[in-house]
Amino acid sequence: MESPPATIRLTRRGRPLAGAGAEDLPACAGIYRFFDRAGSLLYVGKSVNLRSRVASHLRAARVPGREQRMLHALERIDCEPCAGELGALLRENAAIKAELPLYNRRQRRPRRLWTLQLTPGRGGFLQPRPTCFPEGEVLASAPLGLYHSEQLAEERLRRLARREGLCARVLGLEGGRGPCFQYQLRRCNGACAGEETATAHNDRLRAALEGQRLAAWPFDGAILLEERVSRPLPGQPRCQWHAVRDWSYQGSFTRRGSARRAAGAPPGAVDRDAYYILLRALRRGGLDLHAAGTGEAVGNPFLGQDRGERRGVTGTV
Repeated sequence: MESPPATIRLTRRGRPLAGAGAEDLPACAGIYRFFDRAGSLLYVGKSVNLRSRVASHLRAARVPGREQRMLHALERIDCEPCAGELGALLRENAAIKAELPLYNRRQRRPRRLWTLQLTPGRGGFLQPRPTCFPEGEVLASAPLGLYHSEQLAEERLRRLARREGLCARVLGLEGGRGPCFQYQLRRCNGACAGEETATAHNDRLRAALEGQRLAAWPFDGAILLEERVSRPLPGQPRCQWHAVRDWSYQGSFTRRGSARRAAGAPPGAVDRDAYYILLRALRRGGLDLHAAGTGEAVGNPFLGQDRGERRGVTGTV
């Protein structure tokens, strides 16, 4: 079989859409879903141009491989236009996590995440310990990074120690007694050899880890991010309100009242991907921010930061 099915049903948010090919989809930002004949969800994607992105998928049906198999099972394409790129990114991430499409395996992140916690060690030296981030806890306490596994957290610590001249032995990353291996290579400042005090090493450790710290939620309560398009295309919303509380994405809405109600719900579990999407959007600016409770405009604390300040909220692997 060299091409996808000749007849593909098109829908917009589940409602029939005229046409039977990619050229009949709106050329605006949004997300799209591929369904098979049984109605099973195959794939969720996003683009700033739904028409061109879906067309590129369909052209790939001629190339043998995993995507070809998916497209040969394709029976319906559903599109969900968004006001802009931020809405598409947030909606795609949320849909993949909630709906578990068959061909989005790499993006279906495990819910169990890890962070770092400083604990006292021998001789007064602080040791960063990978700790499972409690499920359902919000990102309001500025944890020292989020990782998909304990091994990833430990590997980041090892790289950090080598780069900053920290001692892997006093950090609890290496066993044995006496000077550590990195000290022999002159890559450790000598905490293991009595040449650096616990206070000095701890200060350097805290400074190094500051670059891994996630940003604490800087707003007093939930906010609405207003995303507008000056000239919406047919079917595209002119404005969307993205409801966010404690870095938890609560949904996107074309009605402000609906967004305010969603923002008042308890925040969801930690979602690392949504955090980075929102942080990048706030750093770029260009969005109007409103307090969800009162509707009043609020300032963006991430604008105007210099590079040194911004390094403290970059996050990790």
